[in-house]
Amino acid sequence: LEAGQLDGAIQRLEQFTLSDPASAEGHYYLGLCYLEAAGEDVDPSTPLTETEEKSRDAFERALSLNPRHALASVGLGDLWARRASSRRRRKVDPAEDPNRLSLEAYQTAVTIDPMLPEAQLHYAVFLERVGQLEEADKAYGAAAEAAAVIPEKAPDYYLTYGRFLAGRKGRLQDAIDQYELAQMFREDDLEIQREIAVARAKMGQEYFRNEQYSLAEEALSAAYELFPDANDPEAQKAASTLQKLRGIRRR
Repeated sequence: LEAGQLDGAIQRLEQFTLSDPASAEGHYYLGLCYLEAAGEDVDPSTPLTETEEKSRDAFERALSLNPRHALASVGLGDLWARRASSRRRRKVDPAEDPNRLSLEAYQTAVTIDPMLPEAQLHYAVFLERVGQLEEADKAYGAAAEAAAVIPEKAPDYYLTYGRFLAGRKGRLQDAIDQYELAQMFREDDLEIQREIAVARAKMGQEYFRNEQYSLAEEALSAAYELFPDANDPEAQKAASTLQKLRGIRRR
């Protein structure tokens, strides 16, 4: 929604759901609007605000009308995830634990429709946030797989999974594989090209630290050639390490 349209959208959806109370879609979109209206400034220690309660009620109503409405379950997950934490909470009533409520909502969504990219992606983001990285890896992979048949979505999902993998130890080549899949859809996208270059440069730096100099030179040379801008700080770092490598080789 564009700025200034949210209140009007809520008003129209309230009227619509009053005139057609059996519309799961109407309640789902009303829940989305209330969730947007709740804003991003959240105190995890406080109960749901009135606006958040309206969002929850709308999503739950959508699910009661259509128990297979996966996106409504994603909406509930997103609502509770606002209050979720990677830190262990003390003396939290399980019925009010946002971590448990988020997890259950996302798991319900991916069970309803495991090939819904949005469900898998939101689930993955939540799992990463609370530190369940192995499960997050699986969910990001499932999201990318589900999006693969949707050309307008696939590259963004490959990029998102690649960025997750790039942050994990020993997974840079897997990250590059995802970036290159994204590049198949956007061949002229310089940002994707740069992400590949950065990942290859990081591989080269790792080889260098491990004194695997031939592999380091190969990776860093390939990375430097890929950078769209030779003045990029990451490109300069790769060039500097290449100079060190060549100095070592001349000894």
